[in-house]
Amino acid sequence: MIAFLKTTWHAVRALPSNFIHDREALAITGLTLLPWLVLWIYRRDVNSLQPLTWIFGFIAFYWLIGHQRPPKPAEVRRPRLELLMALALAAVWIIYRIGEYWHWYTIPIFGLSNSCGPIAETPLPKMIEMFLLPVMLLLILKYSLSQMGFNWDKFSWLAALLPILALIGFGLTRHTPEALAISSACFFFGAGLPEEFIFRAFIQTRLEAVLGRPLWAVWLASFIFGLSHVPIDLAGSFSHWPDALLTAFTYQMTVGFAMGYAYMRTRNVLPLSLIHTLIDSAF
Repeated sequence: MIAFLKTTWHAVRALPSNFIHDREALAITGLTLLPWLVLWIYRRDVNSLQPLTWIFGFIAFYWLIGHQRPPKPAEVRRPRLELLMALALAAVWIIYRIGEYWHWYTIPIFGLSNSCGPIAETPLPKMIEMFLLPVMLLLILKYSLSQMGFNWDKFSWLAALLPILALIGFGLTRHTPEALAISSACFFFGAGLPEEFIFRAFIQTRLEAVLGRPLWAVWLASFIFGLSHVPIDLAGSFSHWPDALLTAFTYQMTVGFAMGYAYMRTRNVLPLSLIHTLIDSAF
């Protein structure tokens, strides 16, 4: 423990200097913060920047506990082909959402509904398109569940324990236990699990293999993650497009970057799915 604290102290002291001399980290940080600068100029409200402190606190936490543990390289067999497949699935989902919110078609609900609303509107198609279909494709390509990002690695679960407990505690200050539990169940299948799998375990890892630069892969995957939320933020109307774009490329994209960074450090999609779920349900 003493050795860990000493090496951590030295790493923290060296961090500013290392960061300043790391052009890649500087470029990615600048690109990530640029939309937040636009948001502040647009709204002139310092409070709008508050989520940024929580997000970077989450990144700092995962860096702090994992800086002595080199990230495990992603196991990818056919990087370009698999990246094309992953991006195609993300594109299909974006088109599906555009069609839904612009009323190009009516989604039959087949009587499937519960306290979350119509199951056939979001949870069912998202689980099929973002989770079940890509898992089946990867199984066909002879990937194991562990290689897909599903494992019981102790480090990844212990790392997620503090954020999970903090989010549960925060959620209970805003919701009753029953409401939080129901909302969490809805968001787990409607957002947490499918989105973390497709954007982190599938797209991000293939970008890493193709680019050979893990941090750029995290940023690009988070950009696509933010882009996928634009149809939802617009909700079928261009009347509020500045707010919709700023929401997608500030809060949603930066949360995606934080989750991607944590995935790069842990290679386990399950605890991150729970964290993602609780972010949606607690707030």
